[in-house]
Amino acid sequence: MRRRQFIHRHASAIVSTRIQPYHHPVLLVTIWVALALFAAGEAGKGPLAVNGRPPWWARPVWIAGAVLAIVHALIAFDVRYDWNHAAAVTATAAQAADLYGFAWRGSLYVNYAFLALWLAAWRWRHWAWRAFVLMMIVNGAIVFARPAARPLGAVLVAALVWVWWPRANPA
Repeated sequence: MRRRQFIHRHASAIVSTRIQPYHHPVLLVTIWVALALFAAGEAGKGPLAVNGRPPWWARPVWIAGAVLAIVHALIAFDVRYDWNHAAAVTATAAQAADLYGFAWRGSLYVNYAFLALWLAAWRWRHWAWRAFVLMMIVNGAIVFARPAARPLGAVLVAALVWVWWPRANPA
């Protein structure tokens, strides 16, 4: 409990007064559209593929989602943290402490890894990649999302599970 109070006190001291509310409309739109594009691209690689080949639009949509997610991160650094990386690390650790009781300062770096891998992982279909993506999306779109957005996060997760569900190859 004392650690959580310490983190909150210092996070509010570090984060500038210029910061907009957590649910800034541009932040919400950019990440939700990015995640929808990710799901659409994954659908193109999976059930919408013809003879094992994704449609022409699947990869550009998937990459556009990754780029938009990076834009979302950059906007967050501007409107939420005034380009202060220490404030971002402290604030994300405080959010984790509120939910999980443990203020791990590495969670922001996991987000960086997710964004980098999203750009690189077009051909990946391994269960470990999908488990990592699902963990990131469940945390971001359900666990840490505002309550009104959680049903949309659940729909997104259900869509990805459907897209990734193994299918028998038609003979």
